[in-house]
Amino acid sequence: MALDLHQLRQALALLEHGSFVRAAAALHISQPALSRSIQALERSFGNELFLRSPSGVVPTDVGRLYLERARDLLRMADELDREVAAHGTLGAGRLAVGGGPFPAESFMGEAVARFVEQFPRITVQLQTRVWDELLRSLRSRELDFFVAETSTLAREPDLEIVPMPSQHPVYFVARRGHPLASRGNMDASEVLKWPFATPSRIPPRILDPILAAHRAATRQGVPARPFPSIQCNSLAPIRRILGSSDAVSGTILSCIAQELESGELVLLGTEPWLHMQYGIVSLKGRPWTQAATRFRDLVLEAEADVAREEKRLVAQFGPGAAGGRKRSSRKRGR
Repeated sequence: MALDLHQLRQALALLEHGSFVRAAAALHISQPALSRSIQALERSFGNELFLRSPSGVVPTDVGRLYLERARDLLRMADELDREVAAHGTLGAGRLAVGGGPFPAESFMGEAVARFVEQFPRITVQLQTRVWDELLRSLRSRELDFFVAETSTLAREPDLEIVPMPSQHPVYFVARRGHPLASRGNMDASEVLKWPFATPSRIPPRILDPILAAHRAATRQGVPARPFPSIQCNSLAPIRRILGSSDAVSGTILSCIAQELESGELVLLGTEPWLHMQYGIVSLKGRPWTQAATRFRDLVLEAEADVAREEKRLVAQFGPGAAGGRKRSSRKRGR
């Protein structure tokens, strides 16, 4: 029996997601195509691998055994590919990496630009998703590594997490004409009286104190609002929402440098617990290709550059900074 490694990867994705709909979406193929592939694999094995029901799929006893063996087989195939790649050159190939919305826009995009300039024959795929979606892609071997806020991942036994050296403060931001724009450094309970928009899921390390601040805001006689009021999966719509409403958001400053320079957005304040600490996440025991290693180095370089830029932006545009006040006053006077 000739095994199709591509079909085995699809079967493992179905095992992980427990649903043809969710697995097909994660694999970026249609549900009928995934169903046909699984049926063909079951015919090759001569046994049903999954029990289907309206609520989803679960592996049969035989399927569970086969799929565990398939996982080992795919791991060995990946390691063989990587050993071959490690002794080759960076002349051609493919690199797949992931990042949360903030790191993807802040410094990973710059790292991609530097990488493709140095290695033009290597195809780079950058996935921008929240951490739990990136984790599924990493475990299914779709990604070489990803960068995200790692406080939720520290206890995952199969992960290798390398903390990045810089801590990135998160600031509350709003449009320049917002009622809070000229009131100096605002604490979270004041800012959260307004609709809050976020481009990502908020890690529990930050979510707990921010929800406490939200409750404090509602106790001050402010009409109760859901939190967050608006959630998107990228920063572009957040910028548009902030520019045309009284919504507020929180972001690292490198993601809004242009808007700060132009005066379109202003900083309202921050909190001691409001910061991001990113890490590089890979699978334990999985060899690194030369391409992934070189890209990781470029990510670290780009993040260091961004950290320096963020310090400059805080000094110039932070609440109470002379540059920020002058810029905001000039814009409001137009």
